[in-house]
Formats: sequence, C-alpha cells, structure tokens
Amino acid sequence: MTTGSEVVVGLDLGTTSSKALVRDLLGRQVALVEARTPWMTVDAGTETTPRAMLGLAVDLLARVAQAAELEVGRLQVLGVGVAGLGESGVLLDATGKPCAPVIAWFDQRGARQVQRVGDRAAILPEQFARRTGLPWDCQSSLAKLLWLESSGMTLTPAHRWASVPEWVVHRLGGCLVREPSLASRTGLVDQATGALWQEGVSMAGLPTTLLPPPVCAGIAAGSLQYDGLPTALQGAALTVAGHDHPVAAIGAGAVGPDELFNSSGTADVVARSLPGTLDDNRRDLLVRSGLSVGAHVLPGTTLLLGGVRGGLLLRRVLGALGATGASERDRLDQAALAVGELPLGLEVSGAGPTGDDVVLRLRDDVTPADVWAAATRYTADEIRTLLATITAVVGPHRRAIACGGWTRMESVRAAKRSAIAHLEFSELREPGVVGAALFAAQAAGVGSVRPSTDVPNGNSLSTISGGNS
Repeated sequence: MTTGSEVVVGLDLGTTSSKALVRDLLGRQVALVEARTPWMTVDAGTETTPRAMLGLAVDLLARVAQAAELEVGRLQVLGVGVAGLGESGVLLDATGKPCAPVIAWFDQRGARQVQRVGDRAAILPEQFARRTGLPWDCQSSLAKLLWLESSGMTLTPAHRWASVPEWVVHRLGGCLVREPSLASRTGLVDQATGALWQEGVSMAGLPTTLLPPPVCAGIAAGSLQYDGLPTALQGAALTVAGHDHPVAAIGAGAVGPDELFNSSGTADVVARSLPGTLDDNRRDLLVRSGLSVGAHVLPGTTLLLGGVRGGLLLRRVLGALGATGASERDRLDQAALAVGELPLGLEVSGAGPTGDDVVLRLRDDVTPADVWAAATRYTADEIRTLLATITAVVGPHRRAIACGGWTRMESVRAAKRSAIAHLEFSELREPGVVGAALFAAQAAGVGSVRPSTDVPNGNSLSTISGGNS
C-alpha cells in the first residue's frame, strides 16, 4: 500500500471488551486494537457513564489510526461504522445532554418496575412479546427507563433515548438516529411496523417521543468531526452499523436470506436471517420458546436470535479436567475425536439459557476424553433443540456459518456438524469489527455488503467492493 492509503474503520463496543479495526479496500486487515469496556459495580448493579463510553470509542479510534499509520504510512479514512451491544443506552435531556448512567444490558434493575407496570396494565405483559419480539422482563431498554423514572427522574417529550453505538456516532459528529436492529432491543418498537409502539409505550407511562428517526446500517448519518482525533479520521462518513450479533454475522459472511450464524464464545449464539416480517402469532411463539425476534441489520429482513451458555460450560469443564494450557487442550481435543458411544451413566449438563452450574454424573472407567466428548455433545444438543424450535416455526435455514474461539477445537466442530445442517466454518477472529467496517465502506460509497466466492479457505465472506487499493 502507498502513502495516503484509503481505508475504513469498524468499531465494536462490546460487553467485556471493545475493538477497533482498520481495513483496506481489498478487505485486508491493517490494524486492530482493543480495550476493556469500562463497567463499574455500584450498589444498584452494573453501569458506566456516557462520557466513559465516548472516551473508550475515541481512544480506540485514535490508537487504531496510529497503529495503521505505523504499518502503511499516511491514511485517508473514508468511513467509520460503529456496532455494539443492545439494550444499554444513553438518556438525553431537553438540551441534548446525557442525564443518566448507562446501565449494563444484563443488569437486573427494572425487574420490580416491570412487574408493577404489568400489574397495572395487564395488556402489556400479554402483548409485549408479540409486538416487540422481546420477553417481558428486565433486560429491555424499557425496563431501564422505568427504573430511571422510579428513581426520581421525570421523562418529558423532549427526552431522547439512544443506544451506545447511536450515541457514539452522534457525539463523533453524526445525526442522532435509531438503527433498526438496535431499536429492536429497546422494547419500544412494534416489530410489525418498525415504528414506535405508541399504545404500549403510553401504557408504560413513558413519552412516545423517546426514539430519534430511523436510519439503516450502511447509510451515512453524517461525517466525523471530533477535536482531538487524528486528521486521517476527520470527515469520514459515519454510520451506526447495528447490533453486535447480526453485524458479526455480516462480517462472517452470512449476508443472504435464511442464513444462520453461530457465534461460539462464552455464549453459543444463533442468529438466523428471515426475509420479510413475521406475523404477531409466530413472533409470540418464538419469544415464548426462548428466542427474540427483531430487525436484522439487512433491510427488509427479520433477525431471530437465541443462544445457550455453551462456551461457559466448556470453559468450566476444561478447567475441571486440568486442560488449561494449549498442549493439554490439544491432546484432549484429539482424544475426544476417538470417543464413540459414551460410557454408561456419563452425563454433562447445565448450559441452558440461564444455567450457571455444570452438572457432571459419571461411573467407573470414565476418561477425561469421555467427559470432554460428553460436554461438546451436550452443548451441540442444546443448539439442536434451539434450531428445531426455529425450524418448526419458520422453516429450515439454507446455509450456516460458525466462528469463534471454541470452533478452533476439532471436537467442538465435529459436535456442531452433527447439530447444524449445511454448516461451514469461518476462520475470522473478529467478525464484529469486520462487519462494522463493511457497513462503513457502504456508507462511504466504496463498497457494499455482499457475498464473495473467492475466499481461499472456501468460506463465503463479506467483502468491500468497488474501491481502490
């Protein structure tokens, strides 16, 4: 690459760590940096501040630009895409300034307020799943807003709510917008129309003006203008790339209709694309079966999202077996591949959507390889059950891509192949920031999100098209 290289940047603001990636217009990684997401434990739960999240984003952008310039010389950043976690958000007052903490998506506060509102207006818990595509619990943004209101804050028609990625794009110089996949996590949107659920929000006692105008991922929401960031970033097209799971699916190459993405990390997450919009009855059925239903980052597409804590169970089993080093893990991985029928009485369980414990039952003559094989097969069975529910309601997927740390073990791959039809594996390490970078290229007018068939390892990965190297 030459001096003045044209690049795009993807930013993924995650739960545990956040990352920024510089990618050239041929899809090659130039630089990648990461940092811990600055959550704080307080009496009420887990939170951070809007200022801290903005500071994290600015720091990542500055460091990744510097790292890229050390590699290739002077840069011209054409676009920046910001993806990240859902549910957590920033409440803005009438002057446009943040007026509340950013509550972690997994924080339990709001449970009592949700119950009280449901007792007062029974139609809300009855209709919530079929209208919003989310369960009636404390995870949605609505629950966090109810908690803020109960803590003494008065919400007015002038207040606005933005997810963390939407807030960051706005503070970097973009317009305040709502991206549909992130808005789907708020509990404020009617998934049948994509508009704010006026009746439900009113019954909850919240203003019906909380959400800004909708703008899809890959559409520019303005240009980056932020003092203190490198010159190379100034003027780049800004876009809200969307919710981290479907953005990672795009990064891994699941960009078509009826495609499945399986992210195999601490959580074993399944993201299924579905053309069009589901009717209320099927949406309600899926939510009551443990999934969520909302807008995909792809226009005109529904996202079905579910998962189990498979990776957490696998990590705990590895620790119990003493296979914490690379060599011990490799030996166990290969030995498990040779296991046929499991020994009588051997059982590993405990992942599930909310299970925190690993339950191990065994008799004599059980080897570590047997235990590990049982663990991988159990997590695969959990995914198989989840997929059976999806298939029963909306039909089978036509293609599946899996990636993530656990898929680097052959025993895990073998178990997944037995559970997921039409499965391919991607070697991509950071699909979330890659997906965000792809949307950045689209916003800058130098690329589009599309499948590519020219990937050396046979995987179909999204690429940047139409640009210059």
